[in-house]
Amino acid sequence: MRRTRTAPGQRRRQPAAQARGDQEVQFALSDRDLQDRLITYLTDANLRRFSAANDLLGEDAGRRAQRFSRFLARRYYRDRLQRGFHHSSAVISQGDAASSVVDGQKFDAIVDNCVLGSFATAREVGQLAVASLLPWRKEAWWQELLEYEFAFFLQLATSEATPRSRRPQASISTTVRSFGFRFPELLTWLRSQKPLPDTVRGNTTILFSRTPHGRIYVVELDARTEAVFRAILRGEDLRQLASNEDWVLDEMKQTLQTLHAIGAVTSGVPNLKHPS
Repeated sequence: MRRTRTAPGQRRRQPAAQARGDQEVQFALSDRDLQDRLITYLTDANLRRFSAANDLLGEDAGRRAQRFSRFLARRYYRDRLQRGFHHSSAVISQGDAASSVVDGQKFDAIVDNCVLGSFATAREVGQLAVASLLPWRKEAWWQELLEYEFAFFLQLATSEATPRSRRPQASISTTVRSFGFRFPELLTWLRSQKPLPDTVRGNTTILFSRTPHGRIYVVELDARTEAVFRAILRGEDLRQLASNEDWVLDEMKQTLQTLHAIGAVTSGVPNLKHPS
């Protein structure tokens, strides 16, 4: 390191980080820290609105980053809408497909306030898609198909982690819907383009879930598994449910392990024994 001399009576100039104190130190970010902050900035509209982003990017780059954030949001949700609503898109014109909502002003209003990948944003975008699709068909199965695809879309478009808890709780995007048509029979019929058979009708309850690794499950629930999941939703003591429903303890544990394995609930098997 090269040293410089200081004339008598002259104060040695301090490095910028020392001269300005903590104000300067906070910008000494590693490449990884800077990357993380930029990604967060691009995906969180609230941060873009209230943070001093120009301190990192500069005024011109900050404006370009805001435009790029809209591009990212359109690309992200267009992809999820195409995958989540592809059954309905197959029976209407492509110009009216769910993914077209990302080019409208209502979607822009969502983007201006969204957190990319959050459950709240996924729900809002999905509801916008359903509202745009609903008028195109009048058959009873159409609304149920859109509800099915909406629940599936929530899994595709939600990457937000569920807060940790000591007791089992439903994962943030897990959705349960009851239908008057049977799936996948209805989906098979849609591809066949034949008259609607009576076998497609029938009450069924379906759970949609996503694991932390992004794998999506769509499963039909039996009555007992549904009872366990709804008890978790209500925050009930599962020991009480096991007692009231005359469950075999091993059966209750297996049900909870299955729900946890498919990402429907966030923790494993609690202590199900009643305190003596």
